[in-house]
Amino acid sequence: MVSVAKLFVTDIQPDQDVVSAFIVAEKQLRTARNGKTFLTLRLADKTGEVIGRMWDRAGEWHEAINTRSVVEVRGRSEIFRDEIQLQVREIRPLTMAEVNGPDFIPVCPRDSQQLWERFRQLCGQVKRRSWQRLLTATQGDHALMDCFKRAPAAKSMHHAYLGGLLEHTVGVAELVSRLCEQYPELDQELLLVGAIFHDLGKVREFIYDIHIDYSHEGRLLGHMVQGLAILDEKLRTLKGFPVEDALLLKHLILSHHGEAEFGAVKLPMTREAVVLHYADDLDAKMSSLTRILTESKAGDESWTSYQPLFERFFFRGFPSAPHSMGLAESPIPDPPEPIRQLRIDQIRK
Repeated sequence: MVSVAKLFVTDIQPDQDVVSAFIVAEKQLRTARNGKTFLTLRLADKTGEVIGRMWDRAGEWHEAINTRSVVEVRGRSEIFRDEIQLQVREIRPLTMAEVNGPDFIPVCPRDSQQLWERFRQLCGQVKRRSWQRLLTATQGDHALMDCFKRAPAAKSMHHAYLGGLLEHTVGVAELVSRLCEQYPELDQELLLVGAIFHDLGKVREFIYDIHIDYSHEGRLLGHMVQGLAILDEKLRTLKGFPVEDALLLKHLILSHHGEAEFGAVKLPMTREAVVLHYADDLDAKMSSLTRILTESKAGDESWTSYQPLFERFFFRGFPSAPHSMGLAESPIPDPPEPIRQLRIDQIRK
């Protein structure tokens, strides 16, 4: 069977008739101010997500379709609060035979083999015997490494694509290596191993067959608990591993989110833990900013739409065509009521 037509989220323009297949990432039955019930859908493909709203037979369709299913949507796009959304007229559930899998789950834009080689090079910089033994045991677990190379680093906010966990891990390891050049009092080898292990539990936190979502273990336990479990599995095979090294590494894993309100089990209590926290957060934020600046369609040529996560607009750059002196440009609208900024890793969409 031939797959249905596909219009990617990033290609949808305002006031456009849309006929395309999407994953139902989320569904919610809501009531408008006039008392009428409508269905809100978060529709996704490998390029992003778009909100769809359906007013006719909302309750019936809410029961008929499942999250993580693929549906063909017919409707029309419009701008609502500076973002494109769809007014959905019809929905048709699709069979997997009608679905082209690569259309729905994004892949890391960087070369995966080059990232893997760089990861191995970073592991090779570790010379202390105890750390070498741990890294050898970890890299020798081929099933674990296959998952590590394929897993995303998040569901939606940063490195949210296949291969994202490897890319993020390499990014954090590169950052801590450079910070150790600036601050030679840091334990570089501990930091490198901490960067390698800090998010390793995400191999069990997510499922990513046709859409990225949390596993049962991911929701109930989270990647820090899973990361400690993986570490303990490896340590049990390494007789005589220094207790102090294991303790410091576990602290890095448990504290790398920085604050309890952002999911950290413990506050960073060593210099290395502080550095790992900021390196992790910086790499995550830069990934998110890259996505915002390159993929956001709303706003204008110079500015993105308002980004609630960061509580601000972002400047893309000056227009390619220079403006004449003295001509006023359109004012930037006032932002919504501010909310307290959250750490990227802790917002689950």
